[in-house]
Amino acid sequence: MSTIKNPTQLVEEFKKSGEFDRLRRELLKEFRQSEGMPAFLARVEDIAKQKLASDPKLQFMPEATVTREIMQELERYPIVERAVSDVSSLSNPTFLAGVRDSVQKTLQEDRKASGQGAPNGTSQVNGTGPKAAGQQDSDSESSAESMDLEDDESSD
Repeated sequence: MSTIKNPTQLVEEFKKSGEFDRLRRELLKEFRQSEGMPAFLARVEDIAKQKLASDPKLQFMPEATVTREIMQELERYPIVERAVSDVSSLSNPTFLAGVRDSVQKTLQEDRKASGQGAPNGTSQVNGTGPKAAGQQDSDSESSAESMDLEDDESSD
C-alpha cells in the first residue's frame, strides 16, 4: 500500500482492497432482484427497437456498430439514473455506515502500514483518537494527511 494523502488515493486503495467490487456486486444483485428490473429491461428493449426501426440500415452493419449506436441512443434517456435512484440500499443508513466503515478501514490499514496508525487500535479518522481534533503530531505536515472523512462529504 502507498501512503494515502488525498481522496483520489483513498478511492484507489478502496478499489484495490476489493471492497468496491464487493459493493458493486451487492448493489447489482439487489437491482436484478428488484421490482424495477422488468420495467427497466422493457424500456431498454423499447428504445433499442425504436432505434432499429428508425434506421433500417443498422440491420446490415457489424454488431459492434449496432451496439454502439443503440448505447448512444440509450444514453439520451435517464433510464439508468432512474433505476439507480430506485435502489433502496443507496439510501439505507446501515448500508451507508458499512461503506463508511470500509473506507475508514482502508485508511487505517494504510496508516498502520506506513507507521502512522493510531495507538491501541483507536481511530483518528473522525478526530476521535487520543488527540483532540485540532491537534497534529509533529510529523504531520498538512491537513490532507489527517483526511477527516466528514470534510470530504461536503465537497461533493
